[in-house]
Amino acid sequence: MNFEETIIRLHDTQAVMADIQRQQAEVQQTQARHLAQHEERLSEQTESMRVHQQRMDHIDMRLARITDKLDGLIGFPSPVQTSFTEQTL
Repeated sequence: MNFEETIIRLHDTQAVMADIQRQQAEVQQTQARHLAQHEERLSEQTESMRVHQQRMDHIDMRLARITDKLDGLIGFPSPVQTSFTEQTL
């Protein structure tokens, strides 16, 4: 093998390596975009879950109040009264 062939092979190898680097850079950019999108969606999901939990807590509180009022109207003993009565018997 002479120097000219070696130089041609080195240039070809360099061109292939440059192409691989370009492709890898594109892959990294794509992955960075996807990661940013994923983080944005995760942030939105976290906020949505926080708001959902607030609403559920509010609904639970209202249901507890309604249950207490309804139990009082129909004369149903509350769990505190029931456990106290059972202990004294």
